[in-house]
Amino acid sequence: MQQPMTASARPTTHNPRAAIRVAVWGLTCACALLAAPASAGPPLRPPDPQGRPGKAIEIVDPSQAALDPWFKAVKRAARGKGQARIAFYGASHTAADLWTGELRRILQDHYGDAGHGFVFPAKWHAGYRHQDINVDASKGWAVDRYKTTNPDLSGDYGLAGLTMTSADPADFALVRTTEDNPHGRRVGQIDVWVRGSPQGGDLLVDIDGTVHVVATRDTESRVRKLGWRVPDGGHAVRIAPAGTGPVTVYGLAFDRRQPGVILDQLGIPGMNAEVMLHWSEDTWRAMLNDRRPDLVVFAYGTNAVGDEGQPIDAYLDTWRKVLTRLREARPTAACLLVGPTDRLSKEADGTRRPMARTPAVIAASRQAAEELGCGWWDAVAAMGGPGSMIEWQKAGLGTSDDVHLTRKGYPWMAELFHYALMKDYGVTRKKPAAHKQKHAPVHSNARPAKKAKRPATKGHR
Repeated sequence: MQQPMTASARPTTHNPRAAIRVAVWGLTCACALLAAPASAGPPLRPPDPQGRPGKAIEIVDPSQAALDPWFKAVKRAARGKGQARIAFYGASHTAADLWTGELRRILQDHYGDAGHGFVFPAKWHAGYRHQDINVDASKGWAVDRYKTTNPDLSGDYGLAGLTMTSADPADFALVRTTEDNPHGRRVGQIDVWVRGSPQGGDLLVDIDGTVHVVATRDTESRVRKLGWRVPDGGHAVRIAPAGTGPVTVYGLAFDRRQPGVILDQLGIPGMNAEVMLHWSEDTWRAMLNDRRPDLVVFAYGTNAVGDEGQPIDAYLDTWRKVLTRLREARPTAACLLVGPTDRLSKEADGTRRPMARTPAVIAASRQAAEELGCGWWDAVAAMGGPGSMIEWQKAGLGTSDDVHLTRKGYPWMAELFHYALMKDYGVTRKKPAAHKQKHAPVHSNARPAKKAKRPATKGHR
């Protein structure tokens, strides 16, 4: 029987002889490592377009150090010494897990499969899904999240900005490893995050037929993490309320206890970066540090292109607050912003043109990245420049809504992004003078300003 174990209670193994060997090796090889950092092999070549529109665009990083924590983690994974973890936030481009799912596959093929990562299992939106893992759930769960229709609403939404609650024992959520896909076939560590509260009932966690009863009643409302170590392989987890009161779940994670890459897909359709300022910081911070990302990616912006009612200075200020919150919560993580993708508007005469606000949104996100020491990637340039969505549509890579990509388009975007992300891995670069923030960080406890009423715009769903 698998035994539940919290993160703080998990045993660790220390081998004094191994530690001595590592120390001696480090002393004898330090000079060589400083002179020639380990590389994953020959320099990464730009992906072959094979007649597809788009081009390889590098990440903008004036500090030349924004991705160093990520590169160090990848080097550990490549040597079989650790894991490299990504938390990937965004809107519908991210939430479909077609872009992030392909990136996960590419990275795991190169540096090892350390598991699928975080999963929110409720079927709450047609545009939210996961690749290389099987997810099913009943429809009775009440999904709670920040909604732009109520700008003052904020709450305890966890790592991914979503919670699921039910007291009905007929409700369930089922997460299973894949059987036929090359990826997602193994898990060795299963974690579940729940909200403890005075009204909390019991949650039944069924792992391969063995049921664990998890009491969520607590003296105060707070996040609780439970973990089970299982033999590395295929497994199924079914969670359900026991009927003794409401249970609230923040999500699950399917990881492996071996070197490699884990990518947590954390997208919500229709959102901007501001959504993160409406999440309880305590719970979000606790869960973020549970996941220990070496790199945090923010792929917001395509919705902001259509948000003409928001002054661009306010948009820039939002980014400063979001990135400051990240720096305070996870100061050791690398940070990368992805600019908006190309999005078209239709004129009265039927002509389609790039949306007028796109350059301003691009400039603001790039400025925020530079001020807070993050990398920045220009998705419009990677697609081929303003108006390139038309060429992507002609090639079967863009959808007819002038916003989203197709099931062939997102994997190509993942290839372009992977090249940008890993191009400088193992490359020695002369670092500029220490990077200084050009703008004092905005303290993350500041509440977002109340929004003025905005004209209705076509949402990015």
